[in-house]
Amino acid sequence: MSDVIDYSNSESLLHELKIGEAVAHIVAAASIVEELEGESEEVRETVRKYVDAWISALVPIDYVPGMAEVIGSKISKKLTQIFDEVSEKELGETLDLVIEAKRELEEGNLPYYYKEVEVRVERILRALGIDLSYVYKFLDGNTNNRLLRLISILAVSIGIASVWDPKWTVESQ
Repeated sequence: MSDVIDYSNSESLLHELKIGEAVAHIVAAASIVEELEGESEEVRETVRKYVDAWISALVPIDYVPGMAEVIGSKISKKLTQIFDEVSEKELGETLDLVIEAKRELEEGNLPYYYKEVEVRVERILRALGIDLSYVYKFLDGNTNNRLLRLISILAVSIGIASVWDPKWTVESQ
């Protein structure tokens, strides 16, 4: 006897899946595993794959040379360590909202919820330990360009924070 797989609903299921929400679930699960069992390459690789998929939904990003170096030097927490400041639900909602905002901006529209995007993105950046005064220098131009750049800063930050290691921090003496 063979199993029959019904793909008729698969397209609607794909539209229901939200990558930001999936990333948040994976990161939250990874944080629990890290807390109970310590870090593992398998968990780190799973988080990286989901984060890469989320970043792929934002491509192309509005990158400025030097942005990754500034952000990387300011991050003080791994992505899995932010849940004392940002809930799993908030992270997922924010990541999905950012994708929606990016699509609106690419169509030439300023999302009516752009202020909410700014606030949510800044909360995540702060949760990662990033002093916002260091990233504001990358934000210039009109509101659309500023929001595109802020989304890019978040993408770079999430990407770095997903692989970040506390051993990379240089302690000043």
